[in-house]
Amino acid sequence: MKNLFYNVPSPIQVTELMKKMDLPYQPDLMNSVKNADNYLTQADMAINIGIYGADLSYIRIYNQFQDAARYLAVIKKFTRELGIPEEQEKITAQRVEANIENQDSLLNIISETFTKSDSYLKENQRGGTAALIVFGGWIETLYLATNIMDLDNPQKELVSLIAEQKHSVKNLIGLLSQYRNDAKINEILPDLKKLDAKFREIEQVKRTPSSLKSKNGKTIIQNKVTLTASNETIKEIHEINNGIRAKLTEL
Repeated sequence: MKNLFYNVPSPIQVTELMKKMDLPYQPDLMNSVKNADNYLTQADMAINIGIYGADLSYIRIYNQFQDAARYLAVIKKFTRELGIPEEQEKITAQRVEANIENQDSLLNIISETFTKSDSYLKENQRGGTAALIVFGGWIETLYLATNIMDLDNPQKELVSLIAEQKHSVKNLIGLLSQYRNDAKINEILPDLKKLDAKFREIEQVKRTPSSLKSKNGKTIIQNKVTLTASNETIKEIHEINNGIRAKLTEL
């Protein structure tokens, strides 16, 4: 058995950075809940659980509680249709109703919902479905980041965040490649590889020489690596990812 760890940042981590930057709320960027009825296959529902989950993380940081309730309702509908246990869903629904206007509680509910769903799918040999949820969340998070930023004068924090995805996209391809028997995943991989090729243009520069540090009896190699991305590369990543996202949401 292969045990692999994929370091793909969650939408919650990324939206926390957006919160610190004090950017305005842009609800039109999110995938409309009106599109939910268009997703009929299990693969499309799984991907859009990830997409709506990323949108929900974005909604949460602006305290838009009515929007949060609508997006949670769609996620709940999809988890039910994917066969994730209904008892868990009822407990989650009750907690949401009681805590919808508490940002910290809502964050915990979002985190627990996705963690439990992921565990259930993996334990029941449905790792491909879990991988599609991770993929959808990552694509939407990158979509939000690249569409919120000023592409002509990009904010340094967002450029750094996007550049760091150089490693994530490679890990995501590795994750999805384990489930090549899934038709949807085979459809996705060429577009993701095209995005990866663009991320490879981001330069990785070691700014300081490696140093050794001893901690708790262990020797740790330390060095500082900086990722640099040109405005043109960021714009092209934005365009490619927007195209992928459109294929996933505009059915």
